[in-house]
Amino acid sequence: MQNKYEILGTDILIFDTSNDSYQTLKSYFSKYLTKDELDRIEKYQVEQDRINEIISYTIPKIELAKYENIKAYDVKIVRNINERPYYKDYPNYYYSISHSDNYVAFAIDTKNIGLDIEHRQHRDLKALNYVASEDEIKECLNDDDKYSLWTFKEAYAKYIKKGIGKYLIDINRNNLNILTKTIYINHLVITLVKEK
Repeated sequence: MQNKYEILGTDILIFDTSNDSYQTLKSYFSKYLTKDELDRIEKYQVEQDRINEIISYTIPKIELAKYENIKAYDVKIVRNINERPYYKDYPNYYYSISHSDNYVAFAIDTKNIGLDIEHRQHRDLKALNYVASEDEIKECLNDDDKYSLWTFKEAYAKYIKKGIGKYLIDINRNNLNILTKTIYINHLVITLVKEK
């Protein structure tokens, strides 16, 4: 199931894959994948990981194809180790993907973006100590505030094309020249970071 939301003028697609099977998705999406991409996806042992990955590999192609009125299987994505994936022939588009349990979030824009989604019930909020300062954590009045802070840190890491790390302790969302917004949809927390 797919739902569409808008954050800061960017369309966000949320996929709930709880009723999907990898084989069904593979039969539908494999036409958009190279053999190498399909081989990478199939290395995952857990079915939910395969489901998340096949969506992560195909939706960026399908969505760019809609914007550019081209065939999705013609879209090439470059995936280098320790780099954020990007469109090979369309450098003016940015996309970001996030997974949490059986949810996948996707955003595409002509401005740099970073996106994170979290399923509220399944995040150990103690991990905030790794990415947020004591002052930031003290400002959190409830779990929603903590989820907002966590998803901001992850989205910002994607925005700057880095992984999660202790360097994020020094990053305060109030001192940056970016746009950021968090929305809550039932049990999901979604944060977008976007270039002004």
